[in-house]
Amino acid sequence: MILRNIFIALLLITSSCGLITKKNTDPNLRTVSFNGTVHKPYCGGAKPSPDVAAGYYESMKFEKFKIIKGVEFKEGLPVYEEVTLDVEGNATFHLEQGHYMLVRADKFLPLDEFMKKNGLLEEKNYELKGNDCFKTWQNTVDLYFNIEHDTILELRQNAKCWVGTNPCMEYVGPPAP
Repeated sequence: MILRNIFIALLLITSSCGLITKKNTDPNLRTVSFNGTVHKPYCGGAKPSPDVAAGYYESMKFEKFKIIKGVEFKEGLPVYEEVTLDVEGNATFHLEQGHYMLVRADKFLPLDEFMKKNGLLEEKNYELKGNDCFKTWQNTVDLYFNIEHDTILELRQNAKCWVGTNPCMEYVGPPAP
């Protein structure tokens, strides 16, 4: 009797754990594993080893993206899904089959807020390219992709020394020693 009760209890615990960690069973959805990194170059200083001179990759930790369904980015398109990367630059989400665009969430801000967040520096060592450059950057998709099956996506961006991934800012200060 006691053995039967223990067996039933273990069976209930095991089956309830299976329900809690239930996998996505919607046949229309595909699992997408996403990873985002930025390549940061060596920016000067002491003579580097070959490994250091090659730069390094850093995760896009906590970066927020919006996913839009379609192949042409224009104002007013509905956001299909919002994704925030973890500390390692990873996220897992589910999408239906189709064509999508991945866009950094801050590109949905009004232009003046986008510029304020990404480049209004008042230092003599930096030069901004102007409103047109920021408007073009703001309207640029970070990644186009197509979902047919479960998919692994990787976004790799290249940073420049002292300005990061901002294409509208140039470092014009003295070179590193």
